[in-house]
Amino acid sequence: MGDIVCKYVDVAEGQLHIRMTQPVNGRTATPLPLVLLHQTASSSAMFMRLMQELGDATWLIAPDTPGFGNSFAPTKPHSIAIYAQAIVNGLGELGVQHCYLFGHHTGAAIATQIATDNPQMVQRLVLCGPPLLSAEQITALRQKLLPIQPNDDGRFLIATWNRLRQKSPDLPLDILYRELVLTLQAGESYPEAYTAVFNHPFASQLTRISCPTLLLAGEQDSLRTSLETTAAHLSNARIHTIPDADSYICDTHAAELAELLSDFLEIRRLGD
Repeated sequence: MGDIVCKYVDVAEGQLHIRMTQPVNGRTATPLPLVLLHQTASSSAMFMRLMQELGDATWLIAPDTPGFGNSFAPTKPHSIAIYAQAIVNGLGELGVQHCYLFGHHTGAAIATQIATDNPQMVQRLVLCGPPLLSAEQITALRQKLLPIQPNDDGRFLIATWNRLRQKSPDLPLDILYRELVLTLQAGESYPEAYTAVFNHPFASQLTRISCPTLLLAGEQDSLRTSLETTAAHLSNARIHTIPDADSYICDTHAAELAELLSDFLEIRRLGD
């Protein structure tokens, strides 16, 4: 397979950090790149296993959302539109005119914004855990969205660790540690991203999307219940649920997810 490399792309707002594959001999079997957009408060690191599974099948591009990972942080209040425009600008710097687009949780909201604003760019869309939230869900999430405030005895570290552990009790330790570090690194961007999702006109944008769309979620994902209601807003959607998976599906079920994406996006490996 091709190597996964990291690079920075200059956009008007700052520098966008991107993980992407370097195809063997510059060749891929599938002409369109697949762009991967992560959840809060993770980064493109959550796609490493999936990118390894997909290998040299296509050009894979995974940016860190502004405010997360190693990308610049927006200076004004965060919004899904701000995230989306920065990513589109970054893709433009890479020469991407058309692509497949995968978004996970917050990334699904960003992907929807991109597909709405740039229908000619997005040929197929995958929304994993689409955040079509009810008023009750938003209220519950707001109550859990506590700021990360350092204190002398380090209790904030344990509190953040426990919050992540409660979200996914069986998550492997290495992934849990990675997410802890990324959450702490995100700082104020963490609650800003949730507020951006709460304020995003997700449902109304879905009705403007016509490209083939795959809606999926892990069976234990808290947003699994949104699949059917999201599909009702789309004209060309199918639904798939992966058993025994939660919101860390890209890490824990990378092989199964890669197979599912390869089928939906008609991705082929070199030599197939």
